[in-house]
Amino acid sequence: MRLVWVVLFLVPAAHAQTVRLAIPLDRGGPVRAGLDARAVAEMTAVALTGVGHLAASQAGVSNWYVPVVIVGWGGYLGARAATEPRFLADLGLTGEALGRSARDTALLSAGAVVAMGAYGAVNGSLRVEPSLVPLLVLYPAWGLTQQLLVQGFVTRHLDAAGLPAVAVVPLSAATFGSVHLPNLPLTAATTTLGGAFAGLYLRDGNVWPLGVAHGALGTLFYVWVLDRDPWAEFTGRE
Repeated sequence: MRLVWVVLFLVPAAHAQTVRLAIPLDRGGPVRAGLDARAVAEMTAVALTGVGHLAASQAGVSNWYVPVVIVGWGGYLGARAATEPRFLADLGLTGEALGRSARDTALLSAGAVVAMGAYGAVNGSLRVEPSLVPLLVLYPAWGLTQQLLVQGFVTRHLDAAGLPAVAVVPLSAATFGSVHLPNLPLTAATTTLGGAFAGLYLRDGNVWPLGVAHGALGTLFYVWVLDRDPWAEFTGRE
């Protein structure tokens, strides 16, 4: 088997810059795919956002960082949408395949809720508190933001670059999971969930159910599995 090789190529400045990826295979010719400069910049920005999240978490200022990320990326989406009518739909903010995506995301989420509930019951952390209400209302906004970044700017670009799903899904899952380091249980859970979400996104191209499920499952995971009070942490009462 010939060695796999990667070529990064930037066309002259007079033309749109494109990163070219060529992977020779034994069967057939090389598989070629491209990421334009904007896609590379967006993926880099997502990575930097994740690094910022890790730093903010370590510094205990996530309650300030999260709104900044939501507003900042929201501004970028708004600016792009103002000149590109299909931009938001291409990201996954669309009604296309919404029913199927919502159904399968709900089934996946139901299984996760049962598993987390069972874990909480065994470990004495299964509880329903008033603080769950604001979390279940607010956390989906943060969940939607994260899913837009991971699915819309990582999964979508990798898929458009021509990578097969067997490569896109684990890369997307690792991206999602890595921003939850160094908490290993949370990282493992989000990596697993990220793989499932990436598969649903590749099939349906809809991010709405993923964002809502992310918020709900994240809330319950913190309380039932990690035995933490995320509302107290967010409001600075801990």
